[in-house]
Amino acid sequence: MTKGRMLDYIREQPESVANTRRVCRPGIAELQQIWAGMPPKHVIVAGLGSSYTAAQMASPLLRRCLPVPTSVTVATEVGVDLGLPLGPDTLVVLVSRSGERGGIVDAQLAARRAGATCVAVTAVESSLLGQGADVVIVTGEGPESTYAKTKSVIATATALMELGLAFGADAEEMSRLEAALAGVPEILTREIEEAEHHLEPLASRLARHQSALITGTAGNQGVAQEGAIKIQEAAALTCEWDEAGSAYYGTVTILSPGWLFVALVTRADYHLSRALLDLAGQFGAYRLCIAEPGLELDGNAEAVVRVGEAGDPLLAPLLFLPPIHLLTYHLAAGRGLNPDEPLFADMMLKAMLPPGREEPDWRPAAVQEGPDGG
Repeated sequence: MTKGRMLDYIREQPESVANTRRVCRPGIAELQQIWAGMPPKHVIVAGLGSSYTAAQMASPLLRRCLPVPTSVTVATEVGVDLGLPLGPDTLVVLVSRSGERGGIVDAQLAARRAGATCVAVTAVESSLLGQGADVVIVTGEGPESTYAKTKSVIATATALMELGLAFGADAEEMSRLEAALAGVPEILTREIEEAEHHLEPLASRLARHQSALITGTAGNQGVAQEGAIKIQEAAALTCEWDEAGSAYYGTVTILSPGWLFVALVTRADYHLSRALLDLAGQFGAYRLCIAEPGLELDGNAEAVVRVGEAGDPLLAPLLFLPPIHLLTYHLAAGRGLNPDEPLFADMMLKAMLPPGREEPDWRPAAVQEGPDGG
């Protein structure tokens, strides 16, 4: 028996990755045809909230694989940041699960005015964003009726990674990455079960903290940002994020005995992260590591959760994401909160959606079950 829709959706992340790899391909094939006829000189990937964090997770792979300069930005900067090369020779990839939020639709309108080609990465092909795009790349997570999204984030990151792999010049490397990506769902299935086993007993201890800081490097910066958003949304706990090196040279000083410090540790940043963990301990923070296998962290943290072996560092954010979502869920549960439907949800949706538009799948439990619970 599960304890909420959010937990159900986290457990569905392996299936979401597998489905997205399948359903995103027609849209990517259509984009390849457009690209062949009119190659862009620049690519801009833009999103808001968790769609932006998903883009950040995929950013290293996109920048490695796409054959033209690629920028990842917040959607509200499109048409505002004059340093973005927005014009007829630009491909703008707009990322939004619902495709309905006003900020992402406004970004598409700004790109259209500049003559850019627009691609929508969304779960809802008939959305405002989908209707206004030259190409729609569909994600395959299925319905997700919680306010704080989880499986849609991993689905979006997967679709963006597939987009990047479709345009990589090194066929051997792309084939290796595709094979590694195909193996991610199986790894996630085992990892989620193990992470639940480690995090659930810690819930009451972790929930006593009032503030948190999450750090990561490369694509895990997106995971850290995602954690900060989700923990604030679902667990009502003030949460900051920073790149690990930046934190070591400054942000770590905000820590104190009342703080939870979460380090996302990879082989590439192992020595930096260990030094940062040692500092966090000196400031009195409770240290939780989410780390790749085989890294020695005894004495560097109060708790360690292991992720699976990604097969390539470019794919690692997909494996670091579920433990962050599980941490969010257990923090909320430990604080006696409903992570599915925070009290501010309707107010925020009203602010973010254009007049007359609705959030896909948003049906609070009271509405779904009816007044008698049936």
